Amino acid sequence: MNESESRTLKTVETTFEVIDALKDLERAGVTELANHLEMSKGATYNHLATLRNGGYVVKSGDEYMLGYRFMNIGKFVQNRSLLYAVGKRHLDALAAETGEYAHLMVEQGGLGYYLYRSKGENAIAEEYHEKKSEDPDYLHYGSPGKAILAELPRERVDEIIDEHGLPKATENTITSREALYEELQRTRERGYAIYDEEEVMGIRAVGTAITDRQSHVYGAISVCGPLTRIRGATMEDELPERVQRTANLIEIDLQTTLNGDAAGDFHTNLTP
Repeated sequence: MNESESRTLKTVETTFEVIDALKDLERAGVTELANHLEMSKGATYNHLATLRNGGYVVKSGDEYMLGYRFMNIGKFVQNRSLLYAVGKRHLDALAAETGEYAHLMVEQGGLGYYLYRSKGENAIAEEYHEKKSEDPDYLHYGSPGKAILAELPRERVDEIIDEHGLPKATENTITSREALYEELQRTRERGYAIYDEEEVMGIRAVGTAITDRQSHVYGAISVCGPLTRIRGATMEDELPERVQRTANLIEIDLQTTLNGDAAGDFHTNLTP
């Protein structure tokens, strides 16, 4: 790579840092953003002006914030996902059947992204679930992430841990490789993963992976709710059966679509 290429890539990298900083700060002036990024005000302004010209950043008074154009891009990515197209109606049915929140997660770059969620009649903590869709999730935190990890080769799991670590959120969070390996083995034996207050106290969940016959992992689904309802037979029998049944229906629909002409309308590279 020559000096010009290196400089260009660094500029792009800095632009993404500006975007991430505006997301974290929600809105900021040039000086505040420059201090946050430890950049000069001139360089910060140039990046903001470029993003503003493209419609990715808007200005209100002396402050800048991310523009709605990101919503269009996110919706485009979502709509072009075959897993989303196939899975959303099954997630809606699962949420209606259980009365809780149902989630559809995909893994990319060692993190989990919530592709879709559906709210059941008795679902709680709406604000928490809204926030969950704004950032990627550590896979060791929740049941869909652990369900995905359980289907990945050991070497890939090690790579993810090396890159992202095993940060702690609550006293129940798994924070050691050995404990995670043991939990993933239990997940494989059960056929589903369990989340027990590992990121937020008072919440439990059951999740299972979506795979094909060659063990390619497309993603995972889960159902979560309060401890008062996700316990006993519900936790041990009822929810696992419903979640696994729904995952199987999604797998069948995926394979049917992939074998048909309709697959060409979507991004069909569903594996990580």
